[in-house]
Amino acid sequence: MLDHPLNPGETGAIEKGPWHYGADYVTAYFNGSTKQLSQLLPAGFVVDPSGMCIAYICEIVSVAEGAKDLSSSRPDRTTYREAAVGVKCSRAGKPGVFYPVMWVTTEWSLLRGLVNGYQKRLADSIHLTKFHPLNPGMEPLGPGSKLGGFCVKGPEKTLEVNVEIDSPANPSSLPSFGATFGLRRLPLTGPGQSEVDEPVEILKSNSRVADVWVGTASVATTLEVGDIQPISGAVYRSGFTISGSKVV
Repeated sequence: MLDHPLNPGETGAIEKGPWHYGADYVTAYFNGSTKQLSQLLPAGFVVDPSGMCIAYICEIVSVAEGAKDLSSSRPDRTTYREAAVGVKCSRAGKPGVFYPVMWVTTEWSLLRGLVNGYQKRLADSIHLTKFHPLNPGMEPLGPGSKLGGFCVKGPEKTLEVNVEIDSPANPSSLPSFGATFGLRRLPLTGPGQSEVDEPVEILKSNSRVADVWVGTASVATTLEVGDIQPISGAVYRSGFTISGSKVV
């Protein structure tokens, strides 16, 4: 069931894919400086002239195809939180998004991401607004609702996103970025080693989006993206499958 690294069987760090995801997002879209954004991308990737970016805080439930029972027997192996900033870009003319950094709250998500080409790092903590329909002190999610989230690493907040909802929306109203790109990199550290430096496209399928609300947003991040010009915000739920990645 488990195949990476280093021990086989139940003591392995991650489950063999494909991996299925369901996430609740608090998301902001903004424009940054194309000059500074270009410094965050690997060679061969070109920043979109708009300088458009996405920033989000989310809570994720994920199960591997061959280990779905972990959702009940080991829920700690199926839930985590994530914070990320993505840059709209292209490679060889194909549009997409590259995430210079993703902060996550679990080791297994970190390792799974690195295997597939995501630039993941461990966060100390990630928090986001959660509504509950039976909480008598909270109004139902709707126009005027305010949601926020932030990521903490060491002494600082590396990312903070806030959204105030205006109205419900269709999934098609969300900005489209295209493919999701990544980079599988393992540099040389000694003689006789093989270097891995592979730009990749994440293989996603079964994508679906629901419960979309849109509005205004604000973003603050320690990532060097230049002056942030907010475009819009969104709160939504998403599901998808990742089966791996392919070299591009």
